[in-house]
Amino acid sequence: MSEGKNVRDPEQLLRLLTEQRDLYVRLRELSEQQRTLISSDRPEQLLNILRERQSLVGALARLNEQLAPFRRDWEGLYARLPNDCRERANTLLGEVNALLRVILQADKEDSAMLSARKQDVAERIRGVSDAQSANSAYARQAGPAAARPAADLTG
Repeated sequence: MSEGKNVRDPEQLLRLLTEQRDLYVRLRELSEQQRTLISSDRPEQLLNILRERQSLVGALARLNEQLAPFRRDWEGLYARLPNDCRERANTLLGEVNALLRVILQADKEDSAMLSARKQDVAERIRGVSDAQSANSAYARQAGPAAARPAADLTG
């Protein structure tokens, strides 16, 4: 796409930026649902959210390719945009950046929460394993006496 085409078609740029913002809004919504599902221990639904998020990331990657020609000479292009388009583009870019910061922070916190839950489950499993080991050791120590009927123990 040539520079002249980009300047003559600022509406396409705004359409792409609006689509990008809308995808990030949906990604943020899924991030909020993800947090709820992590807290409520519903792995099946969490996997569905993660699949949907992956689909949105794919759509964002494709959109990024469509925006690439606009970014090649962004400063020059931005300076040549009509004022109303420049303001709208600036607003959309600000919204995208704010949404991205929120999503990244939430993902960082969710990752920490999942890590803590993983550690908790590992400790519980170790506790169960330790209890089973103790029971096995007790059974070995009790040996044949534990296996004899109570009547045999009295006499």
